[in-house]
Amino acid sequence: MEFEFFRDLNGHHRARFSMGHEVMGQWLTDDVSLAEAADLLAVMEQLEAGTLPEFKKSYAECSLLLTKEEAEISAHALLFDTELEDGMAYYDDEHYAGCGLDDLARVLSQWQDFCSNQ
Repeated sequence: MEFEFFRDLNGHHRARFSMGHEVMGQWLTDDVSLAEAADLLAVMEQLEAGTLPEFKKSYAECSLLLTKEEAEISAHALLFDTELEDGMAYYDDEHYAGCGLDDLARVLSQWQDFCSNQ
């Protein structure tokens, strides 16, 4: 999973992730403030300690599911219920991403550093 953090022309913090993890960049950019990152890192410590079995949170455009071992982010756009013609499929790779809990913790820590030092 490759990613970069940058500031746009208006000075806003942005995140961009490699193909297959694009939704993570949108989620960080739109929903993860310094306080939210700190809260999520605290939840991850509880998950790793076994005091919390799983954690779910819904944001404006996506949902987050954390377990002791992994993290999943899925855009609400995936929640439609429409039938397609035979042989057709939706391209939804940019609407779902999963990674290890330790990987997400590393991303959140780096996001905190980027947002607080810029």
